[in-house]
Amino acid sequence: MYKIDDLVIYRRDVCRVVGQEVSPTSGEDCYVLTPYETDDGSVRMLVPVSNKGGHLRDVITPAEAELLMENLDRIQPLVDKPANMKSQYVAMLKGDDIEDLIRVIKTAYMRNRTRMDNHKKLAAIDGEYLGRAQNYLLKELSVSYQKDYKTVEEDFLESLRRHGIG
Repeated sequence: MYKIDDLVIYRRDVCRVVGQEVSPTSGEDCYVLTPYETDDGSVRMLVPVSNKGGHLRDVITPAEAELLMENLDRIQPLVDKPANMKSQYVAMLKGDDIEDLIRVIKTAYMRNRTRMDNHKKLAAIDGEYLGRAQNYLLKELSVSYQKDYKTVEEDFLESLRRHGIG
């Protein structure tokens, strides 16, 4: 059960719990969430406390984030099938597993490296989903580490380079 001012992840976005109320449409008890970045109350989301959809979870802890960064090598990229890359990327971003964001990032970097090695243009689809996945991941990590986005981005890119990804 979350409390007011808890930070959570809802559908890949960092949100703050600002209250609890009964949904006027379903009659269910719901958390009232606002996006962390625009915590001005202009956007409110009602998410059932029961979390039937499974899209509400805790922000990754700093210890979990460290473990994730240490184990980048064990997270496998997606299967490189150009005909369905978009659908694979979309499926990964719709999920709730933070490792799926790493899969998208690794796949996009690897596909781009291969294209550059073959003197080809970078694929727009890889750039688009790489940007989305990195943004979701880095926002969550910046909240977890309580550091600014830019610092976390620099640390993450260095970690990718150390693992031969970036």
